[in-house]
Amino acid sequence: MKHLISIALISFFCWSIQGQNFNYLPSSGNKQIIKHTYYTLSYSEKYEQPEWVAYKLTQEMLPKAVERKNNFREDPKVKTQTPSYNDYRSAPDYDAGHLLSCRDMQFDAKAMDETFYMSNMSPQHKDLNRYTWAYLERLERNMVDRNGSLYIVSGPVLRDIDTWIGVKTKVAVPDYYYKVMLKYSKGNTKAIGFLLPNKKCSTHLEDYVVSIDSIERFTGIDFFPALPDEIENSIEKATSPQYWSFQNPSKNYIYATAPANKSNATNAGKKLNINTASLAELETLPGIGPAKASAIIKKRPFKSENDLIKVDGIGKATMEKLLKLITW
Repeated sequence: MKHLISIALISFFCWSIQGQNFNYLPSSGNKQIIKHTYYTLSYSEKYEQPEWVAYKLTQEMLPKAVERKNNFREDPKVKTQTPSYNDYRSAPDYDAGHLLSCRDMQFDAKAMDETFYMSNMSPQHKDLNRYTWAYLERLERNMVDRNGSLYIVSGPVLRDIDTWIGVKTKVAVPDYYYKVMLKYSKGNTKAIGFLLPNKKCSTHLEDYVVSIDSIERFTGIDFFPALPDEIENSIEKATSPQYWSFQNPSKNYIYATAPANKSNATNAGKKLNINTASLAELETLPGIGPAKASAIIKKRPFKSENDLIKVDGIGKATMEKLLKLITW
C-alpha cells in the first residue's frame, strides 16, 4: 500500500507542475550564474570553468538546420572573465570540450554559436572528448528522441585537482565528468546519471551509469532541487538503466534499432569509404564494434585489404564481409 501511495503522489506532483515553467537548475554555493538563450551555467572563477551547465533539449531541437562553425571566444557575461582559446591550445592533449554540445544546438545559428563561449568549455582529454563523451552526447540526443524532451545537467567534478593548463589563465583539469538527465512528465518520471573518467575509456556507456545521489555526494551539487521531495528521493537514489535505451549510435542523433540495420552502406546501396568514414559509420559494418572502429581510424589511411587486415581483431572472415561494403 505504501508503494502504491508513493506512485500516486509522484503522478500527482508531475501533473501539477506539467505545463508550468519547471525550474530544473541545480543548487550549489557558487553565485555566478550565467544565462544564455538556451542554457544556463554556474561559473567557477577558482577553477576557470563551469561547475554545471543546464539545459532542456526537445525533439524539435534535434534536426540539424545549420552547419557547425567554430567560434571559440570569451564569454562577456562572466564578470571575472574566462580563459581564452589559446589557454587550451597550450595543452595539446586536452580539448576545449563542450559541456553543452554544439550539435544539440544546430537547429539555430545563434543557439549553436553561443555554445562556443569559453564558459561552456572544460579541458577534456582528447581521447575522452572525441570518443566516449561524443558517444554520450549522441546517446543523450537519442534519449531525447525517444522520450520527447529531457532536462540535462553536465559538468566537471571540481575536486582534488592536480593538473592545470593555460598560459595567461590557469584552468583546472578535472579527473571526472558527469551528466544527469531527467524525464519529467505525468506518469513518466525517471532520471539517470553518468560519471566518466577524464581519459581514454570504453564506449560501453552502461558501465558509467551511477545514481544521481552519488554524483551529488561527489560534487556537492544538488540536482533538480525544485522537484517534490517524494520524487527527488525516489529517482536520485536508484540507477535504473533498464528504463533507458543504450543501442549503438549512428552518424546522426538516431541510434540503430535492430541488427537488421547493421550495414547502412548495404541498405543505401553505396560502399563506405574506409579512409573517410566517421567512427559511428564504421560501427555499422559487420564485426566492427567501438574498439575496432577506433583502431581503424588510428591506422588510416589504407590502400588495400592487405593494410586493413593488419588492424587488430580483423580476421579473414570479417574481411570477406567488409570487402563487399567498403571502398578505399
